[in-house]
Amino acid sequence: MKKIITAITAAAVLAALIAGAAAAAGKFVPSDPVLPLSKIKPGMTGYARTVLSGTEITPFKVTILGIVPKKTSPKNLILIRVEDKYVRENGGIASGMSGSPVYVDGKLIGAIGYGWSFADNNLGLVTPIEEMSKAMDWPEKLPWFDIPEVAAEQPASADKKAAEASGDKAVSEDKKPLSGDAEALSADGVEVVSGEKLEKKMMPLTVDGISDRYAKRLEDKLGLRVVQLGSSAEGASPVNLKWEPKPGAAMGAALAWGDFVAGGIGTLTAVSKDGRFVAFAHPMFNRGSVSYAMMDASILKIIPSMESSFKLGYLGKITGLVTQDRPEAIGGTLGQLAAASSYTVNFRDVETNKSETKRFQTVADPYLGPEIGTTGLLGIIDSLWAQRGSGTALISYSVSGGNLSPAWTRRNIFYSDKDVVKSLQKEIEAMGKVMSLNPFRDISPYGVQLDVEMTKTPRIVFIEKIEIADEEPFYKPGDKVKVDVTFRPWRKAPLVKSFELTVPEDAISFCEITVRGGGIEEPTQEPLLTGTRAITTFNELLSELKAKETNNQIIVEIDGPERDALKKKKAKTTTAKEKEKIAGSSAVKGGGAEAKKPEPGRAPQPPKKGDKESFTPGDLLEDRFVSEIKAERIKEGAMVIADTNYYIEGVLRKFIKIKSGLPMDMISDDELAEIIASKTAESADDEAEEETPPEDDEDDGEEDSFSILMPKGR
Repeated sequence: MKKIITAITAAAVLAALIAGAAAAAGKFVPSDPVLPLSKIKPGMTGYARTVLSGTEITPFKVTILGIVPKKTSPKNLILIRVEDKYVRENGGIASGMSGSPVYVDGKLIGAIGYGWSFADNNLGLVTPIEEMSKAMDWPEKLPWFDIPEVAAEQPASADKKAAEASGDKAVSEDKKPLSGDAEALSADGVEVVSGEKLEKKMMPLTVDGISDRYAKRLEDKLGLRVVQLGSSAEGASPVNLKWEPKPGAAMGAALAWGDFVAGGIGTLTAVSKDGRFVAFAHPMFNRGSVSYAMMDASILKIIPSMESSFKLGYLGKITGLVTQDRPEAIGGTLGQLAAASSYTVNFRDVETNKSETKRFQTVADPYLGPEIGTTGLLGIIDSLWAQRGSGTALISYSVSGGNLSPAWTRRNIFYSDKDVVKSLQKEIEAMGKVMSLNPFRDISPYGVQLDVEMTKTPRIVFIEKIEIADEEPFYKPGDKVKVDVTFRPWRKAPLVKSFELTVPEDAISFCEITVRGGGIEEPTQEPLLTGTRAITTFNELLSELKAKETNNQIIVEIDGPERDALKKKKAKTTTAKEKEKIAGSSAVKGGGAEAKKPEPGRAPQPPKKGDKESFTPGDLLEDRFVSEIKAERIKEGAMVIADTNYYIEGVLRKFIKIKSGLPMDMISDDELAEIIASKTAESADDEAEEETPPEDDEDDGEEDSFSILMPKGR
């Protein structure tokens, strides 16, 4: 954990020393002289500047063919044709030329931004420099290095005036609407002009340091074409804040950098005297005010293609900061850094005894950052594991940073007979979202450390037998019950562990003793499902995250129907599958006022008319969180949870009779047999539901079990 804090602190100190305040607001004025759109006429000739190989900027001749007016931003586009023989013979206008400045009479008119697929690659559209400069008119909204204040977790007094929330103040400066009827381009950069689809001439997203399939997963998440190319040599300095590029230089905007790199390559259009720049001549993601890393880039070659030619290149060192991602262009400031989220993977392969550490940073965006970061974590593990198939993975996932002390850690183990890396996917992705998008506290700077130990050996322990030591015909409330459980590690001799449980004080008729692996028949968060209660503080959220069961846990518990269940509230929540069967439950039959007893773990029935206790519909709903229920049951001796270094598989149960001294509490052997039969039928139903697994694709679409802890949208 010290490594996380040290890495974050070092990054913060370095960037804080280099980065100053955001550039003062003002119109963006290119250093080069500008020819306004109003003076551009068809037939004019000029030249564009771009990198065709390495880092050398090469000019090539173009002819102006006309101006295409538009209602959306950018308002106008200039149609050009490439006249240079070398460029025409090598693919024409290629992806990666986005932002290549175009000059007429030595004056800047704009930059290449768009072209067409399966068309004449020598034709392209230029975004006028007046339009591109508008991207820098927006206010910057940058994450910095100070630890944010912790918001009050108790509500303010109801009689306080809400003037601060009135319509007199904008919610955010960044919500400023586009002028006129302007609309942002779609995320994939496609817009219709004269019935044809335009294509942004930015290179596909360049990715390095992760496996092929997680590069594909990133492509699906971001909606951009991803290619696995290269990045600067490992071990090279990641920063060059003294870079002084010229218009036409190859550059990139990175979402991740370090041992995992993800970014788009385009061309620098113009630089102002105060060090600000504009580039690309179209949006990257159109996310408005942003904080991407600006990087230098090198081009290997232009690859001709019938669909769309593209530059083959790679990203280099961090050289500045991208602060705007707008419909007209991206823009930012040279020589600056901004806060970033830090990720570390400590990987160990048990068979080879190989250990390796990988580190990378991502944009400090609570929405985009976790998507990039978790994909990077999984892609690095997949790459280091260097195989796809069965295995066991023991992981420790830690989150640290400002406003989170000590670090929050979750330890778990995963086994799969098909794809062990994929078995980690949902939990790692879910934890990233839950922590970064929590509604209570900004964890900044944000750091994640993932320790992973992987082996081909199935580290599984099966629950094989459950026995009651010195079993009695009947037990009384408060009695101690010694439970001997036989476990069998994978292809090894069985071993027996003993656990002690206490019969609940209000137990009647019978109790069910259950031994199960963590996550099997796990109780659900009923207050969140039924709406009887919400998580209201950050500490409550952490408590419920901690209460989430893990695959390496042995859970031994005793439960059953209770006297005065409505008054006391039941001490065990129901599972999702149990709730579906509550209404039709009839496993326990008998006579008298207490004739129908609830099954173990089932919702208690309301008292009959004439009973002493009154109730409301709310009495039928559980209002305690899982962490509170578990704490109570552990304290009473009704539950034992043991952590192991193995994947615990299976569930077994045994029933005992309870003699509490009340005549109506007695249960016959036939009734107990019926209860056991009903449990057997439920288990068979559950197994039948699990026999048809989802297709073995990269995302089966199921909701992760952590998402219930997050506020729901409409």
